[in-house]
Amino acid sequence: MKIIAVVTDNFRFYYDIVKELKQRDIPFISLSPKNDVPEDVGVVITTELERDAIYFDNVVAVSEDIRDGVRKALSILSGKASYQQMIVGIDPGYKPGVALIGDGQVLESAYADSPEDVKNIVERYMRGYEYHSMIVRIGHGDRTNRNRTITVLRELPVIMEIVNEERTTKCGVSPDLEAAKEIAMSFGELVVGEYAVESTVGEQRDMQRRSRIKSEGEITISRDLAKKVVEGDLNLKEAIALQKKKKDSKSQF
Repeated sequence: MKIIAVVTDNFRFYYDIVKELKQRDIPFISLSPKNDVPEDVGVVITTELERDAIYFDNVVAVSEDIRDGVRKALSILSGKASYQQMIVGIDPGYKPGVALIGDGQVLESAYADSPEDVKNIVERYMRGYEYHSMIVRIGHGDRTNRNRTITVLRELPVIMEIVNEERTTKCGVSPDLEAAKEIAMSFGELVVGEYAVESTVGEQRDMQRRSRIKSEGEITISRDLAKKVVEGDLNLKEAIALQKKKKDSKSQF
């Protein structure tokens, strides 16, 4: 089986690439540009500056995003220069689970920091892989976070579908990621029309509870601030800071 070779004398680049490869559990070897590339290597990852010093057919020169470089290297290694269909599955939530399927194969999965961060992840997938078409499928549950995700993804040139999550199961070490994979492999209904982001009283109260935990019992944000956090207008850290500022200003009088 062919493997990846990280060929560089740039320590910072080497550290970042190796960290990404180890997180993905991808086997690799390390070489200097002065070394010959062994026969069991299928693709080389290096820097733009060191590219011309490496005499090998399959070389991925990384200029900016480390993860994009790894994605391109893996596509070459698998002999998949381009995918016919890419499907992104999303299990909506406060920190959504996201999974990418390429021609029926699970390529990668990740947790987004927020519903809005899903857009950044999908954009990285779009940059990192060659493909003919992409569909984004999102679970129908957690309406508020689902609609927040749909709102930001409308800015991208992708087809979106809503999948009934009742047909998916959440189990294992990373249940949200497993659910995202199942959602990706399930047919849904096309997203059309408006999907308003309107939080519930229960969601607002839960965010107030989260603010107490986040501030170690010091701050409980107001219902108005909780509403803004749940609907994506503020993040929790910003809301706590605003509430603390208001509390401190009152204590001065």
